[in-house]
Amino acid sequence: MTTLTEARNVPARGRQALQRSIAWYLRQLSRVLNVLSDEELGRLIPLLTERQFKPRQVIFTAGDPAERVYLILKGRVKIYQVAENGKEIILDVVGKGGVVGDMAIVEDGERTACAQAIVDTMAVSISWEDFAHLLQQSPRLGFAMMELMAHRLAGMQRTFMNIVSKPVSARLADTLISRQEEGFVYLGLTHQELAQTIGTSRETVTALLSRFVTLGTITPVPDGYRITDEDLLDDIANGDLPVSPRHPVNPQTSTMAG
Repeated sequence: MTTLTEARNVPARGRQALQRSIAWYLRQLSRVLNVLSDEELGRLIPLLTERQFKPRQVIFTAGDPAERVYLILKGRVKIYQVAENGKEIILDVVGKGGVVGDMAIVEDGERTACAQAIVDTMAVSISWEDFAHLLQQSPRLGFAMMELMAHRLAGMQRTFMNIVSKPVSARLADTLISRQEEGFVYLGLTHQELAQTIGTSRETVTALLSRFVTLGTITPVPDGYRITDEDLLDDIANGDLPVSPRHPVNPQTSTMAG
């Protein structure tokens, strides 16, 4: 994608064609922006500012005023809250094409969570005032944002319900299932960050992933896992087959028991 800075330096004669190219790219990248008309995108693009974030760089923290909304062009951002005991709980991980900072719509203008880049991340951002004005002018964008936030809130509710009601092995299995695409799970998280997602320790996550491999439910692949026995992983996620992080498993015995 041509950078927005480069686009602004293009002579007026070629700027219209370049803007169409940027609009096409943004539509391919984001299902939310795909609902906008050519005219609406044309008004949006000049309002966007590019930002780059280094790994572990904080984008905003809880209590900050909602100043900007971000669309991730590449990289990953974690959305998290810090408990009273200082532990982080990861609420969501947003990757390419995802939106960060939109929850200010229901946060009364103040951040209730933190956002931090996990890896080198590039984003375009728009001021909250311009974004709110665009929402008022485009009912289709407003509806798309409502769907996005409803999906995100449902995911957060699922995370908290799992932490309260499920054993840790079920929470981990459920996370693997929810993040799988065509039988592969590319978590994009360290074991520590995955532990923060399900409310446990890094050592427990490492031990359980090893147990899952021994059971034959998953197989390691570069940057993730392949699900090799989804039915068995479902049984673990539903709590029908408890798996202890402290005791090795016998795959033959566990299979017979299922």
